[in-house]
Amino acid sequence: MKRLACYDNAAHAFAPSSKTAVVAPVAPASSIALPVKARAVSPVNAGPRFWVEAEGGIYGFSKNLPVIAAVAPPATTGPTFVPTSPGFIGLVTTSTVTNPLSTGVPVDTAGGGSYRMGYWLDPERTMAVEGSLFYVQGKSNFAVGQTTVRTTTFINTTPDVFVGLFDDATITSLTGASITDQLYGGDTNFRMKVPHVASLSSFDIMVGARYVGLDERLTASVSSLNARVFQPALGIPVPVDFINSMAGFGSFRIRNSFIGPQLGFNAEQHWGPFWVANENKVAVGATIERVSVSGSSVFTTTPTTTFVLAGIPLAVNGGAPVTGTGGAPAFGVFAQGDRNKTAFAVVPSGNIKFGYDVIDDRLSVTLAYNYLYMSNVGRVGDQITSPFGIRQASLFAQGITLGARAKF
Repeated sequence: MKRLACYDNAAHAFAPSSKTAVVAPVAPASSIALPVKARAVSPVNAGPRFWVEAEGGIYGFSKNLPVIAAVAPPATTGPTFVPTSPGFIGLVTTSTVTNPLSTGVPVDTAGGGSYRMGYWLDPERTMAVEGSLFYVQGKSNFAVGQTTVRTTTFINTTPDVFVGLFDDATITSLTGASITDQLYGGDTNFRMKVPHVASLSSFDIMVGARYVGLDERLTASVSSLNARVFQPALGIPVPVDFINSMAGFGSFRIRNSFIGPQLGFNAEQHWGPFWVANENKVAVGATIERVSVSGSSVFTTTPTTTFVLAGIPLAVNGGAPVTGTGGAPAFGVFAQGDRNKTAFAVVPSGNIKFGYDVIDDRLSVTLAYNYLYMSNVGRVGDQITSPFGIRQASLFAQGITLGARAKF
């Protein structure tokens, strides 16, 4: 019996046929506390956070046509009252210019490149900082014809009678003239992704600052000859005519420095390994401009003395020519000096870029069209005939570039 009782107390044991089996209660499987291993949460698969781009190609600039000589004959002056000759009404001069438009040509081609680096601040790649640099240089050579300015001075004896006194002729020639253009700059931006913009793969807005520099230089060898010839009928004792000459090397240079804040956007659309990106930015700020003239010259100058003819003082030959050296020679008939100016400017820039992913989200090759516009700058060709201020113009630069973009 003791043996049977032992079996009766065991769980799942069978009792003898004459007794009812007693089974110990068993908890359901769902209520049994078992240790459960925590599920690992995978990190955000954001991909690389650094990117670097490099591009290079050919560029073109808007026209920069320097006017080397006078653009029009000087205005006729007079009559000028001559107080020492009461019998005369005054002096009158008339001038003519031969070949007044001696102009250069725009830069044929220019080459340059740009570099960009950025970093996403968060793993989800929604905010980033980036910076870029670019540099473009072009050069053109041009031939300049000879410019001649002739001025004749008369005296009025009556309102209808003019007596010729002397003729002045200035002949200016340039050789080896060339223009060098350098366009460079950079910007820094904070970049933030805007989610769900139309059907675009990505759309980012940017805010930052931009710097653009434009440095242009015109150089040439200059020779100038000025001769004064008196009318023989005046009967002035000889020698009275004289000649002055100058030869040298001169350089005009203008430097433009723009700086200001900017806003922009970058949009991309992807189709498998192919993609297209469009970036546009606009900056507003100040352009600091400076014109400088340098060079050297050798000149010969004839001393003059005053000869009074019927109460009219005339400068005539006063001795043997004197040779000396001086500063930068004048281009054409205009003497130039250093000057500065600050102007407000708007600078839009951007590109359209076509890309192909050689390695998905790692390495791409690109073909791009780039542009940059400056609303207010000084161009070197416009300053030759502006001896006091700085004439304003605009600049448009555009280029086609090949490049690569790497992410890591």
